[in-house]
Amino acid sequence: MKNDIVTLEITDVTPEGYGIGRLDGKVYFVADTVTGDICSCLVLKELKSHSFAKLIEIIKPSEHRITPNCTVCRQCGGCAYRHISYEYELELKRNTVKQAFARIAKLDIAVNPTVSDNPEHYRNKVQYPFAQNNGYATFGYYAKRSHRIVEHKSCPLQDKIFSDIAAYTAELADRLSLPAYDEESGKGVIRHAVMRKNRKNQILLCLVVAKKHRNLSLLAEALTAKFPAIIGVHINVNTRRDNVIFGDETYRLLGSETLTDMLCGKTFEISPRAFYQVNAVMAEKLYSHAASLAKRDCESAVILDLYCGAGTIGICVAGKEDKLCGVEIIDAAIENARTNALLNQRNEKNTLFVCGDASVGVEECRKKFGKPNIIIVDPPRKGLDKTVIETVVKASPERIVYISCDPATLARDCAVFAESGYFASEATPFDLFPRTGHVETVVCLSKEGEIHTMKLDRSPFEKIKSGQKTIELRLLDEKRRSIKEGDVIIFTDNSNGERLKATVKKLHRFESFEQLYKSLPLLKCGYTAEELGSAHHSDMEKYYSAEEQKKHGVIGIELFPPKRT
Repeated sequence: MKNDIVTLEITDVTPEGYGIGRLDGKVYFVADTVTGDICSCLVLKELKSHSFAKLIEIIKPSEHRITPNCTVCRQCGGCAYRHISYEYELELKRNTVKQAFARIAKLDIAVNPTVSDNPEHYRNKVQYPFAQNNGYATFGYYAKRSHRIVEHKSCPLQDKIFSDIAAYTAELADRLSLPAYDEESGKGVIRHAVMRKNRKNQILLCLVVAKKHRNLSLLAEALTAKFPAIIGVHINVNTRRDNVIFGDETYRLLGSETLTDMLCGKTFEISPRAFYQVNAVMAEKLYSHAASLAKRDCESAVILDLYCGAGTIGICVAGKEDKLCGVEIIDAAIENARTNALLNQRNEKNTLFVCGDASVGVEECRKKFGKPNIIIVDPPRKGLDKTVIETVVKASPERIVYISCDPATLARDCAVFAESGYFASEATPFDLFPRTGHVETVVCLSKEGEIHTMKLDRSPFEKIKSGQKTIELRLLDEKRRSIKEGDVIIFTDNSNGERLKATVKKLHRFESFEQLYKSLPLLKCGYTAEELGSAHHSDMEKYYSAEEQKKHGVIGIELFPPKRT
């Protein structure tokens, strides 16, 4: 009940950083706990299926628990795993991907260990909101599920120069009568400071303001004088009364128009609002892996890059001999992509960037380069809608490289692709956002021969699922004559709709089930050792008459170990 004190053993952790404990059949979510903690908790909220509780005391700490190296992490809420060892965090993220495929997609694929690097000071971009506090401008990060700013001047996820610049911006704003914006009244000027840093430690600063002000130029000049790393200052004007950061108008106040950075040996120009990975080291690892999957056994290819943004993934993946077509619905991003293509010696003969949806991209790619044999997708968190999946499948590429920021929507979409014969054998998580609950995942989907479907009663389905039954017996009618080695069969359990994917290993053809029963090891056909003595070809003749057998013949379909689908 609410306000009860309960003792819980934490058995798992959610991506949001809540430990999971169970007591008397009830599930409790407790912030700031980790697997293995035994703790005393105060019940805050009771729901039918679960409850939320507050940590009061750690009775016995977990071996995975560490002391946070941030003084405001609990108030800020940005780092869900700050109290957890990094080694265990990587395992949690791997398990998140595993569970998504098993629970949502019912796909049994291998999930590799999470690829990682230095978990601290990795962010090359920050977005600080500003507010007035006791008459002075201040900055920090929004507390979880609120617009209350937690002042934060030494975030371990980023370079300290970002907070130094923001602190001086607040100081100058007070001096120059540029008050921070107040969301309730709509008064004030400075809303956000957005900064991005390249590997040369150069910084592009964009100040989001509620209105233009003559003193903004003085502010920019003072900032660049104190911080030579700032090579350009831009102003974005946002007059909206909501929580959207950017407005429609952006202009350069002084210095450089863009920031230039290197990724996978390629050069990219980044405008203030362009998408660019915030963890460059890990982005290189992810893109290199995507390239290895896309270009496997392929010297030259036609690559279609959907959701291409500023072209970073496609340009990093495509080789000199490859044709690259990038597709994006945002005009400004396509302009950035075209510029980035030229910076990397790609020209109109081997590169095309078009503004439009997936269907437009497929058609334009066909016109320019022919059928794409590799399609790369890197959608937002909501994943792919079914029309995009249908468009991709209809294009019939050899491989689909799917880069995802949400394991749940990735698993969901992979299940849909499986229905059309595209399967992934493995998934690789990448930790682009250490200490948070986010994880990126890369899979390569490819066709494994033609797809066939068969329905089974519960008993034979379970025997195939367990590996006890590896030969399925069928009439060799017209429907089965197209089956060949390497094809895929999707078995569906009639009782509950569960599915299995199995690959055809070998085909055994006979004129009748009588011959088949004499020639095949019946133990592999689903009979138990106890049943072998009474096994008889009449078992199958209940379903298929002698006339049908004589007309079509029969077949024993030998299967590789199946996978859940």
